[in-house]
Amino acid sequence: MKKQYNYIKNATILSCIAGIVTASVLTSCKKVIDVGQPKTLINTANIYLSNSTAEAVVSGLYANLASTGHMYNGSGSLTIQQGLAADELKDYSSSATGTTMFYINALNSNNTYYWQEIFSELFTCNSAIAGLTSSTALNPAIQQQLIGDMKFARAFIFFNAVNLYGDVPLALSTDPAVNNVISRSPAATVLNQVIQDLTDAQNLLPDNKYVTLANGTPTDRFLPNKQTASALLARVYLYMKDWKNAETQSSNVISASSYVLEPVLTNVFLRTSRETIWDLQPISATSANGDAYSLIMTGVPNGIVNVYALSPNLLSAFESGDKRFTNWVGQIQSGTTTYYFAYKYKQNTVTGTSGVTEYPIMFRLAEQYLIRAEARAEQNNLAGAETDLDAIRTRAGLGNTTATNQTDLLNAIYHERQIELFLESGHRWFDLKRTGQLDAVMNIVAPQKGGAWSPYKALIPIPASEISTNPHLTQNPGY
Repeated sequence: MKKQYNYIKNATILSCIAGIVTASVLTSCKKVIDVGQPKTLINTANIYLSNSTAEAVVSGLYANLASTGHMYNGSGSLTIQQGLAADELKDYSSSATGTTMFYINALNSNNTYYWQEIFSELFTCNSAIAGLTSSTALNPAIQQQLIGDMKFARAFIFFNAVNLYGDVPLALSTDPAVNNVISRSPAATVLNQVIQDLTDAQNLLPDNKYVTLANGTPTDRFLPNKQTASALLARVYLYMKDWKNAETQSSNVISASSYVLEPVLTNVFLRTSRETIWDLQPISATSANGDAYSLIMTGVPNGIVNVYALSPNLLSAFESGDKRFTNWVGQIQSGTTTYYFAYKYKQNTVTGTSGVTEYPIMFRLAEQYLIRAEARAEQNNLAGAETDLDAIRTRAGLGNTTATNQTDLLNAIYHERQIELFLESGHRWFDLKRTGQLDAVMNIVAPQKGGAWSPYKALIPIPASEISTNPHLTQNPGY
């Protein structure tokens, strides 16, 4: 089989699709859905004949998303790598590591970040949706939720793919022969599929509550619900500049009784946070949040560890008296030098019986207020936008916005996103792109980081190894 879309090479995906045969995935699946280990191996034809094995495929996919080092958690995450690419981090690494290439904005087509992970996960989603939809053996309620889970996951993965690469293959097939020669589809076409999947997920997933696949009621929020789909839809519509629908979807989340802006900032990133809309459950009770492990500095930089400090650009953006600086920024002192680091998550290791107290958060309520503020401002509802913006500022201990016109208010919202959402899932990088500020910022920042900026770098390169095995793939301009 060609390397392009060689999904089955991925051990975690193979485990979930072909029978959950590895102990690590079995452990994570049991943790999420609390089903027992199958006594015999399962072939793909039998997976969707039982509730428990069908559930294991879904929980395996979500466990894969949460795995440390993948694109949503840890050193290889969007949080860190796009934070390096933008103006959020100062890199003290001593070697030309992969993350350093992000930092100096020097990626090339030999870099393989994200691509294979994205399409491995998409293949799992496609296979599961096909198998779940055609099954006549499953409990209807469980079947409905599982399909909703996978449609949400597929939308989430495709949306991130578009924002990273632009046009990407709209891989919906379960046939490798088709996927191996598929070409890139326009980003708009892919986003239409994202919207369709999320609309379906809204109708299939639990409303304003969290339900495990075994029909339990967890206190954690690691499986999506209707509001999770709405939260992603709000983000999608915001990026598409569909202001009306962005406002509608964010309002659907804000009005749900399950969510509240945590008044105490140190509670926002706890696993018990009422602000969390969707997070990723670590794959074991001893796995700390991967972003926390990478970002929390426990000593001065030495070129190998403690290498990610907050950039001067980010530090200077905080207003005087902002409680987020006090609560979400840590400090390491070395002589007369102070290193500041991201301290939103505070548990970088798990010791003794403490357990994991923080999960990587993918969606939280504060973002929805800022989405609605921006959507309202774009529709010239300045009073409504100010109300939403001030809800975030008030919690941070700041006064109401002083912006009095649409342009100033939009700039104030962009600034608030920079501070409220710093080092979360690449928000800053994607915000600079979608608001047309990327070139202006990076023309200043890239040379400060030891690199050079060109507009084509707004998209990352498709790996040359993938193009060499699929003649229908084309490279992004500039690479």
